Amino acid sequence: MWKKRGKGWKVFFTRQQAVCVAAGIGLYAFMAIASGRNGGTISDGGGLKRAGPGQGEITYEIEVSGLDKEEEHRKVPVRIPVSERRYSEREATELFDRLENRLEKEILGENKSLAEIHSNLSLKSGLDDYGVKLRWESDNPELVDSLGNVHNERTKEQGEPAVLRARARVGRHEHTYEFHVTVYPPVMTPEEKAADEFLTWAGEEDLKQQTEDYLKLPSVYYGKKLNYYLPKDNSYRLFPVLGLFMAALLHIKKGMDKQNRAKKREQQLLFDYSEVVSKLVVYIGAGLTVRGAFERIAAGYEAGIKEGKREVRPAYEEMLKTVFQLESGVSEGRAFGEFGRRCGLQPYLKLCTLLEQSQKNGSRQLRQALELEMVSAFEQRKNLAKKLGEEAGTKLLLPLLFMLFVVMIMIVVPAFLSFY
Repeated sequence: MWKKRGKGWKVFFTRQQAVCVAAGIGLYAFMAIASGRNGGTISDGGGLKRAGPGQGEITYEIEVSGLDKEEEHRKVPVRIPVSERRYSEREATELFDRLENRLEKEILGENKSLAEIHSNLSLKSGLDDYGVKLRWESDNPELVDSLGNVHNERTKEQGEPAVLRARARVGRHEHTYEFHVTVYPPVMTPEEKAADEFLTWAGEEDLKQQTEDYLKLPSVYYGKKLNYYLPKDNSYRLFPVLGLFMAALLHIKKGMDKQNRAKKREQQLLFDYSEVVSKLVVYIGAGLTVRGAFERIAAGYEAGIKEGKREVRPAYEEMLKTVFQLESGVSEGRAFGEFGRRCGLQPYLKLCTLLEQSQKNGSRQLRQALELEMVSAFEQRKNLAKKLGEEAGTKLLLPLLFMLFVVMIMIVVPAFLSFY
């Protein structure tokens, strides 16, 4: 760190800062040495190392000097692709010989040996570490297919033979392996074996009784009495969980409905605020008192509700409650204050503050204050309408995207089907 001492500047490092600087210098030196070893000049005896067989092509970015006839020492960047190394004939033969025992072990899967196959085989499509590609064939695909699936449901107890051929290819070298396998029936527990035998017998009885309305099951089977039962339907156990889930959803829905009602009420209060203030300005300007203006506005709203010309609005409902309070003897200051608190929004609290101040200081400046508030209220209403319009446009995005997705499917699917 730099710090001023007297007339000059001196450098002061903490221990941690010194370690960081030393580490940066050390890493730079290490990378410079490594770069010198790995890069630098490629001598006449050097070259570009190929990737191993099956690992693909490598592209080297090198700089070559001497290509520019005017400036011999100028280095020209060149990208040289180097193909993978290929096996020689002798190397390929040795590789195929080594892989035979490995393939014989890897294709077994869960089986113990090729002479006793009970389950599916693991037939790989290649050995990436050697770059060898494999293609499998079977002389009895109904018993063992080329994917290694074993179909031994109806195989004889003494087993059935099959031959698997693997065509191995690496570069231009090819070799064919043959594996002789014997497939046996799947290993079953005594219960599974008895059930399989009974199922076979039931199938034979079904063929015999095809003209009957019902398949008659035997009461005695190999000297033993049989009883038949339909399995119980346990799907109804899910009902209590569904009930709890629905109860949780109803609780969440109740909370969301409450929030939506509160949000809708708030929006209606904000929309009606400018109208309420403008009516107060008109009635107070006509010579009515604040109480008289409230009573006149509430009476007009109540008459409109009775005639069915108006819908219920929260702002006017609160004004009706305020008028009822005034008629019951509550003071105007208290009634107006409770009106603002019930509405719970800042514009109404401001309005009630103006009305309460007019009760204390006189209503000389009330009309002018209300006119200024009316201008602000209409501006606020305009901004609210603009905001709601933007929200409505955002809500339409999802159905529009869904319609776009449907249209794309209608266009793309026939185009794809035309290729078949």
